[in-house]
Amino acid sequence: MTQDWLSDSEVDKFLKLLDLSRSECNLPFLVEIISKTIEKIPFQNLTMLSNAREVPTWDDIKGQMLSAVGGICTVRNPFIHQVLVKLGYDAKLVAATIMQPDCHIAIVVRIDDEDWWCDPGNGFPYFSIIRIGDESVQSHPFLKYRLVEANGRWEIQHLIGNKDWYTNYHFDLNFVELSYFEQTYLQHYTVPGYGPFLTGIRFNKWAEEDWIILRDKRVNTQTTTVELQNEDELNHWIEENIHPIKINDFLGVNSRISKLWEVVA
Repeated sequence: MTQDWLSDSEVDKFLKLLDLSRSECNLPFLVEIISKTIEKIPFQNLTMLSNAREVPTWDDIKGQMLSAVGGICTVRNPFIHQVLVKLGYDAKLVAATIMQPDCHIAIVVRIDDEDWWCDPGNGFPYFSIIRIGDESVQSHPFLKYRLVEANGRWEIQHLIGNKDWYTNYHFDLNFVELSYFEQTYLQHYTVPGYGPFLTGIRFNKWAEEDWIILRDKRVNTQTTTVELQNEDELNHWIEENIHPIKINDFLGVNSRISKLWEVVA
C-alpha cells in the first residue's frame, strides 16, 4: 500500500462534508477539522467485517472517507493526515501501542514551534487538541482524558465514571511514514485477536455532549441502553444510523447483514 497525495478537489469535497471551507493553517482551524470529523464521520468496523479480510488500498481509504462511511484508525487517521498536509499543516504520523506494539496510528501537528497531539481516528471522543507537554485534564461527558509523559513516552490516559485513571495507549515522537504500518494493516485485517475489530462490532458517533455507540449487540447513548436481538434489528439500526447513505453503498453490494451478525451471535 502506497501513500498518495489527495487532490485539491478531494480536500475541498471532504471539507464540504464537514461543513467547512479552507482557512488559515492555525490551531482553531485544526480543532474544527478534528471535531467535525469526529462528529460527522463514524468510527466503525462494519465495512472491515464485510470486506472479506482485505487490506484497504489508498483508493479504498479515500472512498470511505469522502463518502462519510468512515472506518477505524487505519482508514481515518492516514486520510486526515493527508488532508492536513495538503492544506499546509506540518503534520506527522506516530505509531502508538494499545493491545499490540504499534497497532494504532495517531497524528502530531507542529504549529508555531509547538507539537500538538490529535486523534480523530480513535473510537473515543478526543475533541481536544493537546499540546505535547500539557498534562491538564480534558473533558467530554463520556470520559475525562489527559496526555501524560511516562518513561520516555506519552500516554493517553482515561478516567471513566468512578474508575481509576488508566492508559488507553502510548507513543513516542519518532515520526513515521504510512508504509511503516504495513504489518499493522495486515494483522488488523487478517488476524482475529490482534485487535478487537474482527471479533466484534464497533460503531461510534460522537457529539460534543452526546453519543451513540454500538458495541457488539449493545447500543448506548447518554441516556439509554438497548440490546439488539437479531440480525433484522441490526439491519434496521444500521440503516437508521447511516442515513442518508444506503446500506449497500455503506457496506458494499455483496455484503450480508447475516455475516455481521454471526460475529456477535
